[in-house]
Amino acid sequence: MPLSEAERRALERLVSAPTTPQALALRARIVLASSEETISTIARSLGVSRNTALKWRTRFDTDGLPGLADLPRPGRPIAAGDDVHRAILRMPLQRPPDRGWTTRTIADALGTNQAAVSRVRHQWFADRPDLISRAVLDSSNSMVLAAVLIDPRVRVLVFHPPATPAARPRSRQSSALTESVRVLLSAQFAFPRDTPATGNDISPTLLTALGEVDATVPPDRPITVLVDRPSPPRVHGWRERHPRFGVYEVGPDSWLAQLNSITAVLDPRQSPGLLELAHEVRRWAEQPTTPFFWVRASPTRASRRSATDDDQPRSPSTRLASAVVDALRESLATGAFRPGQRIAEQPLATRLGVSRGPIRDALKILAEDGLIELEPHRGAYVPLPTQRDVYDTYTARGPLGALLLRRVATNGSSRLTAAKDALDDLVRHAEMHDVPGTGDADIRWQDTLAAAADMPRIEKMFVRLSLQLRMFVSILGLEYAYAVDEIVADDTAILHALEAQDPDEVTRLWRRKIDTAVTYMVGQLGHLD
Repeated sequence: MPLSEAERRALERLVSAPTTPQALALRARIVLASSEETISTIARSLGVSRNTALKWRTRFDTDGLPGLADLPRPGRPIAAGDDVHRAILRMPLQRPPDRGWTTRTIADALGTNQAAVSRVRHQWFADRPDLISRAVLDSSNSMVLAAVLIDPRVRVLVFHPPATPAARPRSRQSSALTESVRVLLSAQFAFPRDTPATGNDISPTLLTALGEVDATVPPDRPITVLVDRPSPPRVHGWRERHPRFGVYEVGPDSWLAQLNSITAVLDPRQSPGLLELAHEVRRWAEQPTTPFFWVRASPTRASRRSATDDDQPRSPSTRLASAVVDALRESLATGAFRPGQRIAEQPLATRLGVSRGPIRDALKILAEDGLIELEPHRGAYVPLPTQRDVYDTYTARGPLGALLLRRVATNGSSRLTAAKDALDDLVRHAEMHDVPGTGDADIRWQDTLAAAADMPRIEKMFVRLSLQLRMFVSILGLEYAYAVDEIVADDTAILHALEAQDPDEVTRLWRRKIDTAVTYMVGQLGHLD
């Protein structure tokens, strides 16, 4: 029985992993041996009966890796459809209290006892050693979450290795990262139980999602896809033409149990992006009228679109250039380039795994944004910001922010969920006396408010100014954050005025906040020309 390279690697990981149960490891050895030896030879060498060897080879040939797992035992399992169980499993999609969603806070919110909550969560989220995720996600290397699809008919998670090797994943990831993954896995419960799954053929949905991933992820990266339904024939045909994709079925009853195996392999550098993604899923879950489809463009800028959007299709080169722009914007904003440093196209193309064409397109866009300079015979380089640059940024940011916030105040409080979550994140940084983290969280909070205004063009200008502001902080060594307790007080007051739908008070508070920030930063500008 021939094995693909991806299947062989997955089986070998099952055999060598110390956490693999002995029975499962034996089944993997049987399948590995069957590619080279006869059933009788395998039975003798491994000390099993011929029927046993034939059974597991046949199960693998029919069902792939999931076929090596034990079949469900007799007896009634906990049903996710039971009202109480469903409410418990859906709770991560709600805005969490200050202490987060623990078994106690969930019990308090649902009016049930903590022991019952603990039992349900353990049954569904507890790790299982025979999970397909453990076999196909290599725990010795970091992985990046590349895409998420949540549809009434099918759930999909996509992973690939990071662009640059990360430190070995920690044996115990942060609770924030774990909760972000729990939100993604629980998102299936956003749809009401009686939501009709329009159309039985999931091929168009899967092929659209896989095509978007294929166009976005650099071509040298292998891609692992976890899906909770069998792949239709059309998807099998697509996979044969795209050999870097490995698509693996995880049964619906095991979907939530992937929590630990997924969290264990995630690149910790993606944690901030996953936190933002969890916020996006929670906002979507408030009114899940369409499927949720997210494709990772960069570690900190999550792009979300409905699987039924009627946007004009973009060519693969355009999507790739957009992903490169996002990656370079983040690099500039975090100080990865020094003032005056030339941005060479070829090393950058090699690092990002693309050709020089998308790099050139991205550099032109960044020059239009004012983040870099393009000069004949010199190429692209990072300019040294001046006092005038800092003043101009705040001069533009003040009125743009006022315009956006006035619109938010008149739109009503229903669009403020993400802003409340972002403010909670800011408060957590402030309570830890994390001054740089509080400043960065403040800028993200302002960008979240800009998104709530539903003024896309103005929001785009505002977010560009946010990037410039972060760039000034990193390149010039400035401190953005004035006293963190004042930032918390200012932002809390603005949020309260927004909830009260008082645009005049919102404008007054925003202008006061901008004046405070300008005064603080101007005091640090003496060393600039």
